[in-house]
Amino acid sequence: IGKRAKAIRYKDTSSRWGSCTSEGNLSFSWRIMMAPPAVINYLVAHEVAHLKEMNHGPKFWKLCEKLCPDTDRCKDWLKRNGGALQAIVFE
Repeated sequence: IGKRAKAIRYKDTSSRWGSCTSEGNLSFSWRIMMAPPAVINYLVAHEVAHLKEMNHGPKFWKLCEKLCPDTDRCKDWLKRNGGALQAIVFE
């Protein structure tokens, strides 16, 4: 896409899967490692797409689907199963 991430970080978040700052820093919840590989690919594609489109408009979704053709299926998986992953707490 002609853009590079400045940094990639993993965090202990319970409300979002990932984020992308305007500086190009990508952050991901460590919980994504428990998702199926296709869903992980989607989450990475989603944040990488934000390097070019910092919104959720039509251009963003077109790029996201180009990077991950399974976008719709993976979004559905997250809607059905994501809550269980977000609920995991290690003490």
